[in-house]
Amino acid sequence: MEILTREQQIVLHLAGRSISAEPSSLVLANEYFENADWEEVERICQMQAITLSAFDALSPYKKLIPTAVYEHWKKNAFSALQSNYFVMQAQTELTALLQENSFPYIILKGLSAGAYYPKTDLRSLGDVDFLIEPEKQKEIENVLIENGYQKSAQETDHHVVFYKQKAHLEMHFEVAGIPHGEVGELVRACLQDALNSSIKRGENGVFYAPNDAHHGLILLLHMQHHMLGEGLGIRHLCDWATYVNGTYEKEYWAETLLPFLKKIGLYTYAKVMTKTCAIYLQSVCPDWACDAKEALCLEVISDVLACGNFGRNDEERSKGGMLVSEHGKEGTKHNRAYYLCKLLHTETMGNRAVNRCKLCYPFVYVWRICWHLTRAIFGKSKPIKVFNEAKKRKAIYDKLKVFERDTKEK
Repeated sequence: MEILTREQQIVLHLAGRSISAEPSSLVLANEYFENADWEEVERICQMQAITLSAFDALSPYKKLIPTAVYEHWKKNAFSALQSNYFVMQAQTELTALLQENSFPYIILKGLSAGAYYPKTDLRSLGDVDFLIEPEKQKEIENVLIENGYQKSAQETDHHVVFYKQKAHLEMHFEVAGIPHGEVGELVRACLQDALNSSIKRGENGVFYAPNDAHHGLILLLHMQHHMLGEGLGIRHLCDWATYVNGTYEKEYWAETLLPFLKKIGLYTYAKVMTKTCAIYLQSVCPDWACDAKEALCLEVISDVLACGNFGRNDEERSKGGMLVSEHGKEGTKHNRAYYLCKLLHTETMGNRAVNRCKLCYPFVYVWRICWHLTRAIFGKSKPIKVFNEAKKRKAIYDKLKVFERDTKEK
């Protein structure tokens, strides 16, 4: 059984305070922090993309933190706040353009998730992800390009990337994380009216977001997509915890959302993630999630802490996720060679040269193979550890039963 370090526990405590409507009720005695390594606490927060929100939750413990560490953290938090402002401006410019041209859209994650936080502006932002009508893709691309946006060669089966100055925008024509097969068709049918049933969010910069029920499903799809890939972070857990905190008493949970999660095989996953948030972030745990096993919740939070946000903390563990069979996504399970090739493909598509010119793809792909072999020969990378980490992570995911449908629900 894995045991969390004192520093990891402190990070989770700060994350819990940052999303609580009553943070004053979540204050620990000074003795709890005795001999804590605050540099390590800040490092974990950076790896988990919660530097800003965790810093805001530090106030009761400021006197316990070495001055140099506190000032360094403060500087990074201010940088994160500036970055948030830039992303908000980029979103405002984008949504104004979409609305001016009468293109329906919804903002995915980001500020849509932040709307459920007690302090919306403290939720760290990254890309601007927005969902459009697939049949409008070409029209929207032309409008964006005419207005100074540059289209990247980086493209997946569900989104394309645009840049403008430093802004990174992902235009989705389908929500990420939808599996193949019958389950995928059920999810698509459920989300087909997501744009038409959207709601307005924001105060200064108004934008359209998914309604509560759709937002919950989109969050879960996004979470399992990253958990089965490079890794899930504490920020993702905070998004889910604040969503549950703000909506768990609403009727749609029992009437539509939970029955649908059972139907598509995400009910167990939702239970475990909800119970994990309740245990480690002090969020609400509705009755339907109370029977999730605490031992599995510990395995989940340990994986989250080990990987970091999008795998930033442990490269080998993150890459190990690419070797895990993605339940339902591919339709069949593949061998290690397939997932190694897929990992190389993902790395190659993320290369700047390939983003600028797709003709560079085969050369960069071969270069990545040589690079990995060279690092392995000189001991700078550990392919054996990658496979071992994949085995560990697969053991967790098998217990989460992602997209494994109960025959009674079919």
